[in-house]
Amino acid sequence: FLIAESSFGYDLFIPLMIVSVISYLIAKWFSPISPELKSLADQGKIFTNQHDENLLFSLHTEDFIDRYSQTINENASIEELSDLVKNGNKNFFAVIDDHKKLRGILTLDDIRPYFFNDENDLTLTITKIMRAPAAFIHPDDKPREILQIFDNTGTWSLPVVDQQNIFLGFISKSSILMSYRQLLKGYSN
Repeated sequence: FLIAESSFGYDLFIPLMIVSVISYLIAKWFSPISPELKSLADQGKIFTNQHDENLLFSLHTEDFIDRYSQTINENASIEELSDLVKNGNKNFFAVIDDHKKLRGILTLDDIRPYFFNDENDLTLTITKIMRAPAAFIHPDDKPREILQIFDNTGTWSLPVVDQQNIFLGFISKSSILMSYRQLLKGYSN
């Protein structure tokens, strides 16, 4: 404005306003979030108009880890596994070594053929029955990433391990989805 006053260039105001409006509309068309706020929105620190992502960013992975998951040592006997199944209430079992590192997982579906078989195989060990998990989850993974892993693997429960492969627990897809649903219900009211 000061330049227009000093140079008597009032006739440039209208083209300048047109250029300003067009550039603003083009910028909004390509990025509804301002460039200054884009990095904060990507980190989940501010809410955007993508409501699903906003809600998922407000969830914390630590809240979904089932730390009371049942574990069995890889050197345990089949009888110990049988007792664990009888006395437990879980469908997934983590097979760990002496240092609590995850070696594999067992599900009731994996175990069932061996338990209800008339032939008792004395050479059967837990390491022969266990299988590798479809994927691992780390405590610092975001819930959005975890749901993507669940979708990619087609599973409903996955083990959580730290950087040293120490077993921390299981996360189930249903627990994340239930928390998301409750959060969504709270925001919609």
